[in-house]
Amino acid sequence: MEFKRPETFEDILKLQKHLDKNLNNIRPRCLKDIKMSLIAECVEFNEETLESHKTWKSKEYNKSMELEELTDIYFFYAQMINFNDDTVNNYVRIKHLIAVDFNNWQIKDYGSQVLPTLNLIANIVNDSVLYAIDNLMEIAQKLGYNKDDILNCYWEKWQKNMKRIGKEWN
Repeated sequence: MEFKRPETFEDILKLQKHLDKNLNNIRPRCLKDIKMSLIAECVEFNEETLESHKTWKSKEYNKSMELEELTDIYFFYAQMINFNDDTVNNYVRIKHLIAVDFNNWQIKDYGSQVLPTLNLIANIVNDSVLYAIDNLMEIAQKLGYNKDDILNCYWEKWQKNMKRIGKEWN
């Protein structure tokens, strides 16, 4: 099967499904595991932003690491959407609405420049996946990223992750 850079959210979901299918999990993954991974990635992302919760620590800001950590959130978000699509009845409509939102990426004026990372975590915990995609897109836009930045970074990281299977990840 040949893979290419994703151009849509549906492409991300397909790539993520392939990655997840090839992982050697020591036990079956459940929604709780995915949510915990998402929350952990949100914290790792926060630590790479200028809004880091680590007010006691001086760290040089690295924009490319910030984007990579934000993209890692998209990996687990896609994993959650795929998991729900496989386990929740009539999830097709929700998946479609998420894809429409992402694919039609609208530039918005959010007013405040504060990142809604805690809102994202709350929406993940509460299964509010439609609000979560809005939070993800708001975070990206407030940091100056666009859909192509996310798609390009996702593709680069996906290729690295595929090479890690059976080596670092086993």
